[in-house]
Amino acid sequence: MIEKNVRPGAEFHHSALYLDFLDGDKRITKYLYQRSPSEAAAQIGRDKVDRRTICDILVEQNNDFNSKPAAFEAIEKLRSDDALCIFTGQQTGLFGGPLLTLYKAVDIVKRAAILEKELKRPVIPVFWLACDDHDFEEINHTCYIDRNGEPARLTYEPEKEPDVPVADICLDDREKYVALRKDVEDAFGGTDFSAELGERLFGAYSFDECMVKAFARHITDILPDLGMVFFCPNNTTVKTLSRDFFKQLVERHFQLRETVEKSGEMLQNDGYHIQAEKKKSAVHLFYHFPARTPIHYLDDTFAMGDKRLGLSAILDLIDRNPERFSPDVLTRPVWQSFLFPVVAHTGGPAEIAYFCQIGEIFKLLKIAQPYYYARVGATIIEKRHEDFLDKYNIRLADLTGDVEQLINSLLGGSFPDHLEADIKSTCDKINRQYDDLKMTIIDFDGNLEPMTKQTWGKIDFALSNLEKKVFAQHKKNMDKTRRQIYRLVNALYPYRTLQERSLNINYYISKYGFDVVNYIIDELDMETGGHQMIYLSEFKK
Repeated sequence: MIEKNVRPGAEFHHSALYLDFLDGDKRITKYLYQRSPSEAAAQIGRDKVDRRTICDILVEQNNDFNSKPAAFEAIEKLRSDDALCIFTGQQTGLFGGPLLTLYKAVDIVKRAAILEKELKRPVIPVFWLACDDHDFEEINHTCYIDRNGEPARLTYEPEKEPDVPVADICLDDREKYVALRKDVEDAFGGTDFSAELGERLFGAYSFDECMVKAFARHITDILPDLGMVFFCPNNTTVKTLSRDFFKQLVERHFQLRETVEKSGEMLQNDGYHIQAEKKKSAVHLFYHFPARTPIHYLDDTFAMGDKRLGLSAILDLIDRNPERFSPDVLTRPVWQSFLFPVVAHTGGPAEIAYFCQIGEIFKLLKIAQPYYYARVGATIIEKRHEDFLDKYNIRLADLTGDVEQLINSLLGGSFPDHLEADIKSTCDKINRQYDDLKMTIIDFDGNLEPMTKQTWGKIDFALSNLEKKVFAQHKKNMDKTRRQIYRLVNALYPYRTLQERSLNINYYISKYGFDVVNYIIDELDMETGGHQMIYLSEFKK
């Protein structure tokens, strides 16, 4: 039976916290305490920053990202005092990163429409580009399935790995850029859609282009005009508007540390894990000059690498150069709600765990916590894999364990018992009948005995050879099935994790064309819940 939806579970490496969040466990409400979007909306007070300025920044950025008309209509709606936002965010991975990037974007667009009807207020979907991040190894690659059915990577590897925020990283190593283009051609070439894909992909990811801008332009290009707005926080005006927020992260370091520690203890007492471990000395703020450097409170000073500053000095530095600062992973979502009227946020398992750690920070800084949704998840299944799943009645969860055990369970004892018995029975019958014939011939003329033995030798050899051929063909068929199982696992559960966490949408575009994106968007259902299975057998090119 073909699966339509898959319930998240421990077999997919989902934590107990995330599963309890999905089940509505009351313990989670200690951390994520907004009971509904309407409750969250009621607690959003006056804007902390000038909304018109933020909207002007959005217009400028989305012009730069080649956003489509509906995005600018959404920005104009946000200028209204009663307008709200629903957010998601993602690292700006090469060529759009993993499939979950696409799912997140579609999720907030569809939920925004639902929330507008529910709240009777404008709700704008905003995608936060994680451009202050500095882990280049997390964004310099993307994954696909190669022609041998193996998961593989496309990687941009400049001679010198940059240690600056992602917003400052460009595709400026010509030799490595040319190599990347060649790798893309090898990976996605040879189809009816390869030429168009290459032209559009490298129209966004042109030489010397900023990786953040390329990411946004590519996602804008492949998505229809959905009205989603991109936002890049690495902006001087945004950072200037955020001075007060950055200062609070410094001035209230001890309170923030105590708050996070208390939440961590509560989580552990409830049997949950802590997603982000923080050193006691760590301030929830980074300094960029040019590398993104963590700030620690050591010996009554704030340490930024070799630089040591007192409280008044670091506050003065924030006043003079706010563009050099950015929050850490725990305070970034709070900063988001400082800048925007965020009524809701969608996130995956790790993000939900982060959000549980920071609920009390919202209270401490007197900022309204959003309402949280689990983002939609999906696995894309091509026709040949669908047929195989159906033939052997395989579920997605079956692919999460040991592959060899799965193969043994499917193929163990698979040689037809009746065929093996029929071969043995027939050979025995022929043997008996030939013995009778041989005795009759010998009785007729004893000189023919050597010939009867010689003839039986030929018959026996032919029968044995036939039996070996039958078993060899069975082994060949089983080897083929074995390879198919590995291809299935690689396509649906690559790198021993859900497909959405690694594979890139361009793998499917290269095979099915850009219309496959619209099909996936139509198939994603916000009301279904769970993890959806999207079958491309129903896709009409």
